Amino acid sequence: MRDRLTPLTIPSRTGRLAIVTGANSGIGKATARALGLAGADVVLAVRDVAKGTAVAEELHAEHPEGSHTVAELDTSDLASVERFASEYADRRVDILVLNAGIGGTRKRELSVDGHELTMATNYFGHFALTARLLESLRRASRARVVTLGSLVAKNGRIRPDDLDLERRWSSRRAYANSKLAMVMFARELQRHSTAGEWGLNAHAAHPGWAATGLFPGNPLHRIGAFLGGTSRLMQSASDGAQPVVFCAASRQAAAGAYYGPIGPFGTSGPVGKAPLPRPARSAKALTALWQATEELLGVSFAA
Repeated sequence: MRDRLTPLTIPSRTGRLAIVTGANSGIGKATARALGLAGADVVLAVRDVAKGTAVAEELHAEHPEGSHTVAELDTSDLASVERFASEYADRRVDILVLNAGIGGTRKRELSVDGHELTMATNYFGHFALTARLLESLRRASRARVVTLGSLVAKNGRIRPDDLDLERRWSSRRAYANSKLAMVMFARELQRHSTAGEWGLNAHAAHPGWAATGLFPGNPLHRIGAFLGGTSRLMQSASDGAQPVVFCAASRQAAAGAYYGPIGPFGTSGPVGKAPLPRPARSAKALTALWQATEELLGVSFAA
C-alpha cells in the first residue's frame, strides 16, 4: 500500500534518546524510522530480538547516519519490563512511545504474571514501564510520552474492579478496553505531571485504519488491503504513524491531547485532534483507573 500523506516536518531530534516499544513492525517500525531520520538515537524495544535486529539493519541501510539500538522487552512480562527499565535508570529518556501490542486472543489467556494477556501486553506493561522510567524521563527537558489508542477505544467499558476481565471476557472487549486504558492513562499522566511538576508532556494517538498486520485474520483488513489503491478509508503503516510522530516530536502537539487522522470516519487522512472516548473525559474515571492499576500491579509513580 502506497503512502498518500506528505511526511510530517518535525524539528531535529539530534541528541535525543527515543524508546519505541514494538518497533519491529507496523506503526512502531514506521515511528522508529521517522524519529531516526530526525536525528534521534532510537531504541527498538522488542520481544523478538532477531526481528528487531533485522529492522535495525534495514533502517541503517536506508539512513546510515541514524542510530538504532535493539533491546529486549516483553511488555506482557513485568519482570522483563523491570529488567529493561533498569538499563536506562541512569540515562535521560526524551521520547517514550508506548506502541507494542496484540490484537487479541481467541480465548482468554493469562500473562506470566497471571493477568489477562491483551491488557497485560497493551496496557499494564506500558503503565509499569513508564513508572519505572519516570526519573529518566524527568531528566529530559519536556520529555514526551506517547500512548497508542485506537478507533475502537470508544467501545471500551472499563471496570476498575475487574481490569483482568475475569467476569465478562471477549477478545474484542479486551482489546477495546486496553486501548481505552491507554488513552485514559495519557490523560491522567499529564494531570499528575502538571500537579507534581514532573516536566512531562503526555499524549495519546491512534493510527486510524492502518495496514499493520495487527489483525491478520480480520476480513475487514483483507478487504481494505485489496482496496488499498483506491480506498480512502485505509492507509499505510507509515501514514498511520504520523499522529504518533506528531505527538512524539511536533511543537504543535498539545500536552494531554488525543490525536489521529481526521479524514472520513477518522480512519485515514492528515493529523488532527481526535474525539476523546467519554471515560477519558471523566476525572473520576481517570483517577479510578490509575489507582486500580497501581494496586493491581504493585507499581507506584511516587516521585
